[in-house]
Amino acid sequence: MLKRFLQWLSDWTGDSDLDRAIHAQLRRDGYAVHAAQIREVRLAAIQRPGWVQVYRFAVETHTAPQNPHQKRPVVLLGLSREDGRESRIEVLLTEDEAVWRERLEIWSEGLIRRR
Repeated sequence: MLKRFLQWLSDWTGDSDLDRAIHAQLRRDGYAVHAAQIREVRLAAIQRPGWVQVYRFAVETHTAPQNPHQKRPVVLLGLSREDGRESRIEVLLTEDEAVWRERLEIWSEGLIRRR
C-alpha cells in the first residue's frame, strides 16, 4: 500500500489547470485522452519569485486512429511552461528526445534550473 501511495505521489501534478492543459494537448495531437497516465512530474526550472515554472513529465497513452486495429501504445516526453501572470499553460508532447531537450533549453533559459 505504501508503494502504491508513493507512486501516486510521484505521478501527481498537483495542479488541475496543468492536468487540463496536458489533456487538451493530447486531444489536439490525436492521442487517447482517457487512457493517458501522466508520470514523474518534476519541476525543471523556475524564475524568481516563482511566476514562471517549467515542469517535465512523461505520458503513457496510445494513438487514437479511426481504425482501432492500428492503435499502438506510446510514451510521450512532456514539458509545460506556465507564467502565473497569464492564464495559458504551454505544453509540449513529443516522442523525439532531441525536440524535447531543445524546447527544455529554450523554456529554461534565464531560469533557475533543477538538475
